[in-house]
Amino acid sequence: LEDQRLVAAMPTLYPPAYPVINRNPSVGAIVGNMSFGDIGQLLGVTLASGIFGFWAGKPMRRPNGYLCASLGFLAGALVAYENSTARLMGYRPNAGECSRYGLTFPTKDEIPSRNWGITNDSWFRKA
Repeated sequence: LEDQRLVAAMPTLYPPAYPVINRNPSVGAIVGNMSFGDIGQLLGVTLASGIFGFWAGKPMRRPNGYLCASLGFLAGALVAYENSTARLMGYRPNAGECSRYGLTFPTKDEIPSRNWGITNDSWFRKA
């Protein structure tokens, strides 16, 4: 018997539109794949939330600023994690990841249409 692992994954309604780098990425792979844009988004949401919390929390400005900054950091981290996962799994454009791992990024004509059930996913490389 081959090594067969049961992997719990959320079913998707459509196949990935971009090359798949990793079908089931680990937490380390996802965090290691975060781009400067993801980190910038995380820091920007954190900063904006902290400023808003300080501005809106009249009697207790500093604790409110810290609380909102913490919540903003959590929201930014979740969005960055989601974006990095989607790029690894082929659900978002991943030209940078393709060049890093030696895959060819498809041209616009090779990307399947997003119509329901009318996709041709035989062109992308199985990972």
